[in-house]
Amino acid sequence: MTPTKDQIKQFYSQALQRCLDAFAQLDDKEWSKKVDEMTAKEHLAQLVATTETETLPISRQAVAGQKPSIPGLEKREDALPFRRAARAEVNDLPVAELLERLKTGVTEHLEMLDTVSEADLDNPTQSPVWDRPGTVRDLFFAGYLFLPGQYQDIRKANKKKLSHWVEAGTPDQVNFQIGRIFHYMPLIFRSDKGGDMTATYQFTMEGDGGGQWALAIAGGRADTTDGEASEHDIEIKTKPNLWIDLTTGELNAPMAIMTRKVKIGGNAGLAMKLSDLFSAEE
Repeated sequence: MTPTKDQIKQFYSQALQRCLDAFAQLDDKEWSKKVDEMTAKEHLAQLVATTETETLPISRQAVAGQKPSIPGLEKREDALPFRRAARAEVNDLPVAELLERLKTGVTEHLEMLDTVSEADLDNPTQSPVWDRPGTVRDLFFAGYLFLPGQYQDIRKANKKKLSHWVEAGTPDQVNFQIGRIFHYMPLIFRSDKGGDMTATYQFTMEGDGGGQWALAIAGGRADTTDGEASEHDIEIKTKPNLWIDLTTGELNAPMAIMTRKVKIGGNAGLAMKLSDLFSAEE
């Protein structure tokens, strides 16, 4: 089922508060720790910058019925340099100011959600980083998903201080997040790399907050449905926290498969293609 406006607001606002509460625990030394060539503070700056320069303006335009247009972000290939430049503008701000701007930006996004009717959330729109048009509702899912994504990056450098996002969440929060990830994947499908591909992936997430989702690739596009597919080419079975670690690169896919943390049924070669086929940017 597609989450309602009230459900989106509930889980989105919970995600914001979880980030603010967790980030308030970190001191200057912990914010300076590096992960993936960026410090924890730079990941926070990226979260703020993307919210202010991408999430909010694109959503404003879409809610107003306009075609989103952001100077410097006309296509997917622009995303990395655009985001780096936006981050550079706020990198040197104090952590306290970054946290206040994060709260302000996400709160504005949530307030924008209040202005849209349930029906209008399904109006079509397009983000420059998407493979194909989505809906206004998808823009709010994107804003929500960016919070736990950046949280996990910040946590990589501070595992002794911050809990794993999934392991610290309630089953409802986990199920909402995992479901939104699988339903968002079609929008960031790389049709330029997998346009001639035909395959169905079955994802089975075991344990609290888990579930099943099927993703079918055919005709140059990808589509996700809830539940079990009648037929599939590959089944990927794991736990929600391990799936998140795979998507963030914290868990090495070949090693995870070898140690049975991730179980593969069917065409195992398709599993290794996922990272190439689904990405927001080059």
